[in-house]
Parts: sequence; structure tokens; C-alpha cells
Amino acid sequence: MALILNIETATKTCSVNLARKGLVLEIREITSENYIHGEKLHLLINKLFESAKIPMSNLDAVAVSSGPGSFTGLRIGVSAAKGIAFALEIPLISMGAIDTMIQQYLLNPDNSKTIYFPMIDARREEVYTMGFDANKKPLTEIDCPVINEQFLRKYDNYNKIYFVGGGASKFKNKFNIKKLFIDDSLLNSSIGMVMETYRKFKTKEFEDVSYFNPFYLKDFKTGPKK
Repeated sequence: MALILNIETATKTCSVNLARKGLVLEIREITSENYIHGEKLHLLINKLFESAKIPMSNLDAVAVSSGPGSFTGLRIGVSAAKGIAFALEIPLISMGAIDTMIQQYLLNPDNSKTIYFPMIDARREEVYTMGFDANKKPLTEIDCPVINEQFLRKYDNYNKIYFVGGGASKFKNKFNIKKLFIDDSLLNSSIGMVMETYRKFKTKEFEDVSYFNPFYLKDFKTGPKK
């Protein structure tokens, strides 16, 4: 039946959904500046199954955001997904957080001279991002660049540049460039996972539950270098 639990915890939004064959049955999510994933994730999952009136034992797979994003959020999400996969002996599927974002964003496929950068905050002037064309095909590698005029000059050949997602908000008043558009309204919801995780289930693109870890992209630092 391909019943999949999708878990997205890479950003300030803690989001879970139940999907069957690529269609969402139930969704629960909450957004907080305080990163409350540790307190809310298991509660949201329990409410999800209660509302759907489906026992967790009916799951065929569990899917989780692999990152990059919040170090704590990713650890909590991956730990929960691995625990469910172990307990129910079902496959574990992963999906990148940036890919999840672009799947939610409505693009104009006729606009071939536009580049879209979904952005997740990585502190200071850095973001986790990668560029996509209007057909949602990757144009760049995923990276954690400093966003400045030098970064933008790399894309002078494009007519329009879009920064989208919560990580884009800190650049709203930084640049005076007519072809740059900033849309920070997009939340990183588990909705963006549904079609891709269903595809991976059908093609059996599963992770090794024992060894799977989040993709942090940059090192976690607890303090200044000594």
C-alpha cells in the first residue's frame, strides 16, 4: 500500500505527514523560533496516527530529512525515524532539505533565464542552498556560501534570481538589485517530501538504518577555536 511517514525537522518547522502512494492523508506541523522539535516531534507523530485512525504498525516505510539545516533538529528527526524503522523493521528513506523546499515552490517552467535558490539559515551571512532552474533541475552543487555581491555576480547571465525560504529573510534589505526577488514565505514542510519519497520507495532507494546519519554540510561548533 506504500504508507509512508514523512518527517521534516531541518528548520524551525517541525512537520510530519502520512502519505499513501504519493497522496497526503494527514499532516501535522508547528513552527517556532525556539526549535521545539525535541518537545513536539513525538507528540505530532502520535496525533497524526490518532487523527488518521491508522496504527503505526501499518507503515511500509519511514522517511526523514537528511539535511543540511539545524544540527539539533536533524539529530532529533533522524533518531526518531531510525527508531521507528528499527522497531517496525521497515525501510528508511532520506531526502535532502533543499530538495524538499524546491518541490513545494511554484515555478514558471517557461522562464528558462531564472535561477531559484531555496535557502536555510546557516548563521551570519551564510545559508545552505543550491540553484535550480524553472523545471526544478539542479544547476549548482549544494553549498554553504556567504551571500554577497560577489556571489550574485556569478549569475549575471540570468534575467531573474530568486532567494526563497526562511533563510532568505535576512537579505531582504541588503541588496538593491532589480532582478533579485526575495520570498521568505516558504516554510520547509514535509509536504515537499511526499512524491520523492514515494518514488524512492518504489525503486527501493533505502538507507542503512544502522549507519545513516544527517548531512550537516559544515562542522558543528560549540565555541571559538582555540
